[in-house]
Amino acid sequence: MTQSNGNAPSQHIGNTVLVVTMEVDEADDAEFNKWYNEQHLPERMAIPGYVSARRFKLEGEGNNNSLKYLCIWELEDGSPLQSEMYKDQNAHPTELYLRVNKTIKARTRGLYTQVYPEPGTFFEDRSGFHGERLAAHPEA
Repeated sequence: MTQSNGNAPSQHIGNTVLVVTMEVDEADDAEFNKWYNEQHLPERMAIPGYVSARRFKLEGEGNNNSLKYLCIWELEDGSPLQSEMYKDQNAHPTELYLRVNKTIKARTRGLYTQVYPEPGTFFEDRSGFHGERLAAHPEA
């Protein structure tokens, strides 16, 4: 949902993020990324309450605690992780997941609740991409 404050569009976003990091050997990267991008992301994003997801790969060596892959899942709140759809997905893993899961050497996961700006307020999107602007002014 977007709103304008008169100067720039603002976007209402979820107030919770699920941060997941994982480590796999380079030899397993292709199958891991296939599972994550083509199967895991679409499955999770189909669950009501999931807002968005972005994946990242570590640049350079990082430090001893840095894992190679990071995914930031934006959620409306923590309730999607308690939903029947989420539980059902976990109870019925795919063959690809079962193969990939054996190659994950380390993982971390944390659920974080927004503390600033106050949840429920609007956040100014300064990313440079404003789909609503493009839709309203395709010539721009």
